[in-house]
Amino acid sequence: MDTAQIKRILIVIFKMFLPLGLISLATLVTLSIFLKPNRPVVWGVTFSQKYTSDLGLNWKETYIKTLDDLKVKNIRLIAYWDDIEKQKGVYDFSDLDFMLNEADKRNLNVILAIGRKLPRWPECFEPNWIKGEDEDFIDARLLLLLAKETDHLKHFNSIKYWQVENEPFFPFGDCPLMASETFVKQEIELVKSIDKRPVITSDSGEGGAWIFSYYNSDGLAISMYRKVRLNFWGYFKWPFPPWFYRVKAVLLDIPMDKIINTELQAEPWADSFILNVTDAEASKTMNHQLFPDAINYARDTGITQNYLWGVEWWYYKKLHGDSFYWDSAKKLFTQGNL
Repeated sequence: MDTAQIKRILIVIFKMFLPLGLISLATLVTLSIFLKPNRPVVWGVTFSQKYTSDLGLNWKETYIKTLDDLKVKNIRLIAYWDDIEKQKGVYDFSDLDFMLNEADKRNLNVILAIGRKLPRWPECFEPNWIKGEDEDFIDARLLLLLAKETDHLKHFNSIKYWQVENEPFFPFGDCPLMASETFVKQEIELVKSIDKRPVITSDSGEGGAWIFSYYNSDGLAISMYRKVRLNFWGYFKWPFPPWFYRVKAVLLDIPMDKIINTELQAEPWADSFILNVTDAEASKTMNHQLFPDAINYARDTGITQNYLWGVEWWYYKKLHGDSFYWDSAKKLFTQGNL
């Protein structure tokens, strides 16, 4: 943990425990627990062209079905470094151009995730030519990539937020353990110097500190998982009630309308590739009951923008005889409820 991160923690602790603020803080926490939010919720999905192909699906077909059959209006897309710059200095934006052109045609709202650490396992998506290089070289190439991406894609009106990195301060994935706060801030400032749309970055909703992601950007993106499988524990259900997220936001002085849930668990958590997991195993972390439970839980947190995780798997299941997830999501996106 570097000096800037330590300083940020100390500032938050100081604010939390100022004697004159204890009463008001206690009041806010109490209200956060007992006052159930009643605000309209916006629903969307995260879509990964890479994961779709891994499932053996045609990713362009799946993407268009997501837009036109599910009627999704809010979507998070991903700019994978290893797809864009397969050869050093040669940039291919054709996949993103396709997706964003289709999004523009339909007046969608897009969060575009860019950087080194991005959604889906193994989290870091580096081109082969960069592997084995030192961090200074990687950082320099990454900044060049971000500049090229932002400049090339900024003309798409559907992009509403740039998301720089995915959970960079949370130690998860086949990546360096923790990103440097100083470097992530440099990435964010670079993107903002090229395009004025808001920049967000993300953190784990349950285990993340939140403050490093929020205080260096224009908003906070979080993930939200209910039931997972941990290698050292086995199957585990997070014990937090929905108000946990509101209380955490109050304690960290983060307005709820600055939080976007970009990764609401709506597919199984598997300890290997999902197609290698039996239906019985998969159902332990996602099934026909856990799916609506997750949506109702997210609604009760008070977070008003929620992007479901797993649309590619829903389409795979639909094509293989189980249309429950696809049909339920369609009802959610078209009617606002299940």
